[in-house]
Amino acid sequence: MLPLVSGWRSQGFTDTSVPVAYDRYVRRQLFDPWARDLIVRAELKPAMSVLDVACGPGTVAHQAASAVGATGRVVAADVSAAMLEVAAAAEGDGAGARVEYLQCPADALAVGDGTFDRVLCQQGLQFFPDRIGALREMHRVLAPGGAALLGVWAAERPLGLFGPIAESVAETSAREPYPHAFAPDSYTIGAGSLRELLAAAEFDEVSVELVELECSWGSAEEILATVLATPFGPLVSALDAPAQERIREGLGERLGLVHDARPTVTTVANVARAAK
Repeated sequence: MLPLVSGWRSQGFTDTSVPVAYDRYVRRQLFDPWARDLIVRAELKPAMSVLDVACGPGTVAHQAASAVGATGRVVAADVSAAMLEVAAAAEGDGAGARVEYLQCPADALAVGDGTFDRVLCQQGLQFFPDRIGALREMHRVLAPGGAALLGVWAAERPLGLFGPIAESVAETSAREPYPHAFAPDSYTIGAGSLRELLAAAEFDEVSVELVELECSWGSAEEILATVLATPFGPLVSALDAPAQERIREGLGERLGLVHDARPTVTTVANVARAAK
């Protein structure tokens, strides 16, 4: 396992251009389908209380708010103020719970003990500098009998979108925005390791399932722009035009893009459920 470096990857999402591109190029296309899957697995009911850790642009939180209804409670936490601003601006029509937004790191959740029926975390755990600390915090804030549900890109399978992005950027003169940014292992957690982490954080009834989803983009231009939705985005934007075009060409080749075809990428995650 690669060493984790405190907070540097999370800081890559504080540049205001990244959350905006994230919301435009990967939220609906990639993370909405995964959020729907996580919400179904969470078995949310009206009046439940839910915490979404590393909420990003609010993908999971907004769907949770609809599921628990106006009598429920949803708190969306993220270390990035820029992400929280995007999430708040994208909130739905108010038919469900009103989402509360909270800026804090995952290993120091600014909420009370035993507060939530469910804690959800989509594609965040693998990037936390203190994974065990974050999971212990999730366990702390869960009410007795509550459950945590987490999705992480699976180490057992190729990294569908972000592997090709990292490989394409690595071929240029762009520097790593954080240590190990070009290493696929830094984006994933294997099923066995995920079970061990949850057990070490004192969760019970831990189960992990390998889940595969096909995710689609509207055009080749749209999927090629996904690089801007990562911490590589500001660095790529600062490169000269030929270097940016080499990244686009490399990414297109790795994704097997076909002219005028609707791009589809196979994505695979380990999805865990654990009880308190």
